[in-house]
Amino acid sequence: MPKLGVGIIGCGWVAEEYIKAFQQDERSEIRALVSRNRTRAEAYRKKYGMDCVVMSDHHQMIEKPNIDVVAVCTPHDQHTPYVVDAAEAGMHIIIEKPVALTMEEVRRQQAAVHKAGVKTIVSFVLHWNPLLMTIDGLIRQGAFGNIFMVEVDYMHRIWCGPEHWLGTKQQGGTSMLAAGCHAVDALRWFARSEPLQVSAYGVKTENPLEYAGTTTAVVKFANGMVGRTTSCFDAQMPYVFNVGIYGTEGSLRNDRIFAPKLFPGQNAFMQIPSVLPDSGDVAHHPFQGEVSHFLDCIEADTTPFPDLDDAAKTMALCIAADRSVEEGRPVAISEV
Repeated sequence: MPKLGVGIIGCGWVAEEYIKAFQQDERSEIRALVSRNRTRAEAYRKKYGMDCVVMSDHHQMIEKPNIDVVAVCTPHDQHTPYVVDAAEAGMHIIIEKPVALTMEEVRRQQAAVHKAGVKTIVSFVLHWNPLLMTIDGLIRQGAFGNIFMVEVDYMHRIWCGPEHWLGTKQQGGTSMLAAGCHAVDALRWFARSEPLQVSAYGVKTENPLEYAGTTTAVVKFANGMVGRTTSCFDAQMPYVFNVGIYGTEGSLRNDRIFAPKLFPGQNAFMQIPSVLPDSGDVAHHPFQGEVSHFLDCIEADTTPFPDLDDAAKTMALCIAADRSVEEGRPVAISEV
């Protein structure tokens, strides 16, 4: 099979992880870098010894016949035009999270992708973290019995103001959209059910973000399960990604499991030896797993997970939570 040509749009922090991941998979080759900051793109090309073109206009890349896969790594509010143009050009697309900051933009991307019939994956990269993969496997085995409550928290001190795009409402959006969406994605993944309604509260501290840095939400799922998630940029503490699974036959808190169904005679929590989701450094995140999964799906013509359609449900839950904070009432997912 010929190598798949890759183009990367946006050459910031996360783009470097995609460069490393694609270079590690012999099925792909990076052929174009697109950035308004040509100096940074040129630096990446030199650092990784890439034989690729550097350009500032993504339309030039879209027109190239040797680009099969596009990774969109721009600030949050800029994803949609790149996704739409890449889809219309027949290219498969990796979309950095969050997909967009409004459901209108998400649906515009979905419409273009559906019409073109291309494959997508949204970079909820913790799907390839070993601990979360283990938890997914335990749920599939029925290790916890009837799961009635799931909780996932994203807690990472991000203290920035309007001088950085992430701290603005226009480009960063909200705490839940900017990064808490990782926790919301995992909450949906482990709940195995569609969210129906969310009730949320937010807190604005002296953090110079334009939006509230902390949001906590309680979610009602269609299968009767309850979920809870918090996105917190404010607390003075190391990065934490909490996971709790509570069932009638077993429970889990992060890397500690109590499941007598699997371990007869167990009388205390035991630790799962695993790589943990315990760093906000993107170099710690499993981009290699994401990229290789996407290439697998292109090669086998199967559906990636999580694709744009699945991620749209995560976005709807995040946006409903933010609306609940603003309006001081529970918000149905169908309202967004």
